[in-house]
Amino acid sequence: MVRIKDLELKLGKREIFSGLDLEIARGEKVGIIGGEGVGKSTLLDIMAGRILPTAGEVKISGEVHSVNGSVYADFSELQMAEMSAIEKLKRALRGLNDDEIILLLDEPTKNLDADGVEWLINFLHEHKHLTTITVSSDRYFLQQVCSRTIQLSGTPIEPIKIDCAPLLESTPSGAIPVVLEANSLLKNRDGEPLFKDVSFTIRQGQKVAFVGRNERGKSKLLKALAMAYQNHDETGGCQHGRIKFSDGVKVFYMPRVYTGASAKVEFDKLAFGMSNFLLLDNPTSCLDLPTIESLEKALVEFPGTIIFVDEDREFTRAIANRIMDITPQGTVDRISSYDDFLANETVKLQIKEKYKV
Repeated sequence: MVRIKDLELKLGKREIFSGLDLEIARGEKVGIIGGEGVGKSTLLDIMAGRILPTAGEVKISGEVHSVNGSVYADFSELQMAEMSAIEKLKRALRGLNDDEIILLLDEPTKNLDADGVEWLINFLHEHKHLTTITVSSDRYFLQQVCSRTIQLSGTPIEPIKIDCAPLLESTPSGAIPVVLEANSLLKNRDGEPLFKDVSFTIRQGQKVAFVGRNERGKSKLLKALAMAYQNHDETGGCQHGRIKFSDGVKVFYMPRVYTGASAKVEFDKLAFGMSNFLLLDNPTSCLDLPTIESLEKALVEFPGTIIFVDEDREFTRAIANRIMDITPQGTVDRISSYDDFLANETVKLQIKEKYKV
């Protein structure tokens, strides 16, 4: 059990908490959400005894076990380099006693692919008596795991605005213009294909999510599209194939960034860049939940074309109207919502066949 009463914390002149009360019963699974700097991770640190509050009462009945989304356990550098994120997580969580442990999870899904997220969800469902307190911006994970969420308040964020350059005009027949064609793309690394036999046509207004287990392949394909546009090189750095953007297309490429400040710089570019085609590589990877929701709203309203990679399932659900699984052996492509894509039996069979490497 966790009982916090009249918690106060001041760091210098800055007040983080004032009069915070919180009770968590044994076996509860609670999520903590809020904007950047409101004290989510700091609250976990207080529960773990790493930070002493300025005032108030903190009572913990049980052994506290902390798991951080970037470092799952104290392994050697060699071991860390050799282990995947899900392997680190499984090792960090093994042997937990449901009745004695209070598990503190800080952004546990940040470095996990979809299969890893499902493993963690199933683990927490199976350990139904384990007390779990989770800081996360992953709405899908929170919805699947937590019986309740607690929002820590902070200063409201400014809405993210994305301007759009003029769109291409429809043809006399009313057909939606083609804005991008990719044919027979192949890219290798160390003699193995990151992706191959990739061909697709993108029409104006489509919002395409690159999904699947091929993490490096998705981002490398996105970067190849960006390079083809930026360098006027139809190969995009691929060993084989052709990439062609239509005249009048204005592309903005956002590479993956690793801090909220870097993301803000990219969003400022979007606000004034006047693009009509966005290539976004994991735009939510370092954002808090309010910022993710603001970005999501801006992208839903964006009238142009988007291709993006992101592990946030709810974000993908909200934005994408076309899903493309980028396997090492080609694509599985469907114009549909993300939920329909995941549920479609034909898609499941195609994906199973493509990942038989």
